Amino acid sequence: MSDEYDPQKKQSDAEIVRFPQSRVSPAGSSVAFKELGLSALSQSLGLPERQATGHWCSRCQGIWYGYLLEVTCPVCGNRHG
Repeated sequence: MSDEYDPQKKQSDAEIVRFPQSRVSPAGSSVAFKELGLSALSQSLGLPERQATGHWCSRCQGIWYGYLLEVTCPVCGNRHG
């Protein structure tokens, strides 16, 4: 057999490679972020908090939660992140 993939061979040397910015504070933020709450859409549809996606608002310096494609901050109305 050549050096091709062998399904019988198990690789136990697998390692997790973490995304480098996964635990980095937002740029220009010297203090902790604020939690801005849930968006109006997710509140009206009853989205469970565990299914919400976090979105950064640069004006409020905080994170709000809602559906993946929502863009409007529920506090200030900012649509540019």
